[in-house]
Amino acid sequence: MKKARLIPLLLALALLVTGCGSGSSTPSPTPPTQVSPLEEPTANPDTGDGAEGIPEGYDRSREEDKDGEMVDGFVPEATVAQFAGATPILLDPIDMPTGTPRPPLTFTYAAYTATGLGLTFESVAGYTVDESTPNTYVLIEPAEQVKDGYPVTITFTVSPVMASYKSADARRDLLAKVAELGQINYKSWEPTYTAERTLLDRPGYYVNYRGVLLDDTIVRGRVHMALLPGNRLLMIHISYPGWYGDDYIGVFTHIRNTIKSL
Repeated sequence: MKKARLIPLLLALALLVTGCGSGSSTPSPTPPTQVSPLEEPTANPDTGDGAEGIPEGYDRSREEDKDGEMVDGFVPEATVAQFAGATPILLDPIDMPTGTPRPPLTFTYAAYTATGLGLTFESVAGYTVDESTPNTYVLIEPAEQVKDGYPVTITFTVSPVMASYKSADARRDLLAKVAELGQINYKSWEPTYTAERTLLDRPGYYVNYRGVLLDDTIVRGRVHMALLPGNRLLMIHISYPGWYGDDYIGVFTHIRNTIKSL
């Protein structure tokens, strides 16, 4: 009889031990905290490398792929390569055309000489040249070629800097310039992260941006800066209607590939 009474007690004890064991299982890992896509990672001020770091053995010459340009925040899939120091983001998942796709633009290129800046390059033929501002050379799209009511402008400036100015300082001034641009006539302003890329074979940085003007016109652009020999800071800024990102980044690439010092 005593043994019969012990059996239920042993079974109950076994169930209790089993329940306690299941309750002490390893807890699920806490999901990683997501960083806001507009929060820029901290970069090393001496190298410009992002917080994500540079992979061991990374070949920076890959960044000089002539076709590997970021468009609307990231490198086209056809070029595949992701560049070190660049953390691109998608800016416009809701802005891409949902109706009839717009055909790609075709351009005829011509040589331009900015004598005051000591530069020559090729860009879209037929643009109006404005050299009224010192140390500045501006190309403006003719009225008959304007699309979506927003003329393309391509601005070149060369500014003197102090002898102590370093290439990494261009990154700081680039971010300041992009922030300044977004403060005038825009109701929405979204820059990408900075990315490293040479200009005139000198270390440099660029930022792409997307803005919405007060009249709801979508504008995109790129600002690229690099420190040139002789303590000179070169900036190229292209601004264009937002539905033509691939086309005008292609124009910028052509300028970058053909620009030379006189």
